[in-house]
Amino acid sequence: MARPRSKDKEMALLRSAVKIIATRGLRASTMMIARLAGVAEGTLFLYFPTKDVLLSAVFEHLLQDLEAGLGAPAAGVSSRQTAQFLWNRYIDWGAANPDAYSTMNQLLASDRLSAGQLRRVETLYAFPDLQACRRRFAGLTDREALALSDATEKAIADTTVRLAMTRPQHAEAYKMAGFDMLWAAVTRGAEPPGLNPRAQRP
Repeated sequence: MARPRSKDKEMALLRSAVKIIATRGLRASTMMIARLAGVAEGTLFLYFPTKDVLLSAVFEHLLQDLEAGLGAPAAGVSSRQTAQFLWNRYIDWGAANPDAYSTMNQLLASDRLSAGQLRRVETLYAFPDLQACRRRFAGLTDREALALSDATEKAIADTTVRLAMTRPQHAEAYKMAGFDMLWAAVTRGAEPPGLNPRAQRP
C-alpha cells in the first residue's frame, strides 16, 4: 500500500525548489532540490512525477503567495492610484522574498508555463481602464508597444526591488521614484476620460 503523501514534505520540496532555482536556474537538478529538502530524489518524484510538473507546482505556489501579497485596491480610485497600489505591493513582495521573485521571473521568461498560467498572471494587473492610459509609440503596432512597455516595466521593477532590498531605509522613496518613472515611460501620463482625477498618489 502506498504511503499517504505528507503536506509538510510537499511544501519543503516547493520551498527547496524556489531556493535552488533562484541561485542555480531552471536547469538545477531534482537531486539538488530533494537534497535541500532533506528527502531522497525518489521521494520528490512521488510528489511531482516529472520536473515540468514540479516547475508548474512551484509557479502555482508562488502565484498564490503573490496574489495574497498584492491584495485588492480600493474601489472608485483612478487608474494611476490602482497601478501604484499594485506596484507598491509587488515591490514589497519582491524585496521581502528575493528567491521567490527571482524564481517567478525565471519561470515567466521560460516556456514551461501553460497559457492558462500566463493568463492568470495578466489578470493580476488587468484593471480595465489602464489600457486606455497606455502610450502609443510611433512606428510600433499595439502588440509591439505592449511588449516594449512590459520589458520597461520589468527593468524598472527589477531595479526598484534590488535597491529596496539593499537600501531598505530608502525603500519607500525608491518605490515612489520607480513608479513615477514607470508611469511616465509607459503611459500618456493622463487619466482617460471619465476616470477619477483625484490626487495622483494613493
